[in-house]
Amino acid sequence: MLRNHRVTFLWMIALALGLIFRTAVWAAYVTDTFEITLRSGPSTSHKVLAMLRSGQAVEVLQKNDAGWALVRVLDGPVKDKEGWVISRYLMERVPWEKQATQLRQENTAIKTSLTESDSQWLRYQTREKELTETLEKTSRELEALKKEHQALREGAADYLKLKEEFDQMQEALAQSQALAKRLAQENESLRFSQNIRWFVAGALVLLCGWLIGVVMGRQRRKKSGGLHFS
Repeated sequence: MLRNHRVTFLWMIALALGLIFRTAVWAAYVTDTFEITLRSGPSTSHKVLAMLRSGQAVEVLQKNDAGWALVRVLDGPVKDKEGWVISRYLMERVPWEKQATQLRQENTAIKTSLTESDSQWLRYQTREKELTETLEKTSRELEALKKEHQALREGAADYLKLKEEFDQMQEALAQSQALAKRLAQENESLRFSQNIRWFVAGALVLLCGWLIGVVMGRQRRKKSGGLHFS
């Protein structure tokens, strides 16, 4: 009797597990080869609710021992509709068409990424070339500025030397001009003094001549008068 109870208990566990597995929910896809019917019940006599295309995603809600599965449509025009389909027309793997589409999309994405990477690489190369040219140009300009600065420094030294010589020449010229002015003034003074001397000498000569003339005139008058009385 105990043995019968054990057998009965084991059968109950197996039945429970079977019910659990039959009512488990998992994702599945319609077979790759053809379309299938979605019916209102688990037999071909039930009403056709929709046609499910190959590769369409469904959610398996329940399975029975007759080879039918209750599913909910996950995409397409009849999304969220529930119905019964034949279990053997379902598969758990991703359909080849979806895999191919996904691979094509991934391939396109990779190509796009590579194209963008190539474009970005070209932009980086162009930018690097521009920066290199700018750096070379800046280096040349800096070298030219260094040479110009050196020339200015040397020129400034020459300028300071020339300015010092110019200042010395200007000072010497000013001294020469002052000396020439003083000499001119002294020469003018000497010339004036000489003119005065010549004027005085001329005046004395004239005065002497006039006095001599007066004296000689008197003497002549005296002689003429003495001769007249005799």
